[in-house]
Amino acid sequence: MVLVGFVLAASSPGVIAEDFARQPAPPSPNDCRPVYQGSLTRQGVIADYQAGAGIDCGRPGNTAPYGAGAAYSSSSAVPDGAPCAVLSYAPVRFQNYPADIRASWTSPAGAPGSARLDPNSSGEVVSAAGVPAATNDVFAVYSRAGLFQGQQCQPSGPWRDFCQLGEPSANPDPCILTQPHRIVPADSPPPSIAPYVAGVVRDLRASAGSVRSLPSPNGLVNLPTCFWIDDMGVPAERDLSLVLPGPPDGSGRRIYYTYLIRVFFAGIDWNFDDPFGNDEVRPHPACGQHPQLTAHTYLMISEKHSSDGLYHVSASERYQVTVDLYWDDTYGPHHRVVDPGVPLPITVSPPQPYVQYVGQVEAIPMSR
Repeated sequence: MVLVGFVLAASSPGVIAEDFARQPAPPSPNDCRPVYQGSLTRQGVIADYQAGAGIDCGRPGNTAPYGAGAAYSSSSAVPDGAPCAVLSYAPVRFQNYPADIRASWTSPAGAPGSARLDPNSSGEVVSAAGVPAATNDVFAVYSRAGLFQGQQCQPSGPWRDFCQLGEPSANPDPCILTQPHRIVPADSPPPSIAPYVAGVVRDLRASAGSVRSLPSPNGLVNLPTCFWIDDMGVPAERDLSLVLPGPPDGSGRRIYYTYLIRVFFAGIDWNFDDPFGNDEVRPHPACGQHPQLTAHTYLMISEKHSSDGLYHVSASERYQVTVDLYWDDTYGPHHRVVDPGVPLPITVSPPQPYVQYVGQVEAIPMSR
């Protein structure tokens, strides 16, 4: 067959094709910033993550009521006949909402109390217990005056907020006592990331791209034919984040785990369907810039190679996946690398096969 058209200058055989791979990505963050759980991205939904940005991890809490402890009281011994006070500690329950934390409790007199908390508040009254609520049992403190008789305090006055300091009306925002509450991954273990990584792999396989070539559709023997892949879902790297809650502990609190899933392109294995070898050569500049551009020089026309007169070119993309896990608990923020739960490397192939015709230029006799 006579071929007239696009011709590339010969390229040195045996030279590895140009590498247009990504630059090294920034390392994963070593730690996370504890934030209010309600400010995190929607739980259970994978979101894109910008490489190099920080990682937020939610403080312990729950969208259902949480907070441990039972009501109790105490008093100090003083001489008989001396004024005394009975202190009562009412446990406060919390519940996380997107913009605030709702607190509720019952005073020792049976009166219900409630407050809306700034999630980032930290103070000495119930309405400022937003941050302490994550890792502390919180009690609203009340006092009742009396006289010490018979080796105990005999109360006689009304119950008041312990910090009311003689104000005549009841204080709707009592002061608090906090007691550390220990919550660690053993109490609220991290969920498996494997099903979510498997979903990422399915997306990779669904977006493997398409093999392209130049010259196309007709290449030439002894000259490099360029190959590349268009429309790859992850041509270099894709980073994703995911927030999953652990199960509640005995107090109803959960640890909120942030996963960073990083997918890295790791190379392509080309099969040029050439019985004389599978060497890659340097692509000619005329091929332009394309993702994963390479080239191969055929030494035999395709009509002599197969019954359909074509070479059947295939490509296998390789990817690596890493997973970093971040969380905040009683002892502060933490980070560790975890197993992604899928076999590595991940291999993905564009639709097969890509057919390439390779012919030769023949001289045409010219009559005089």
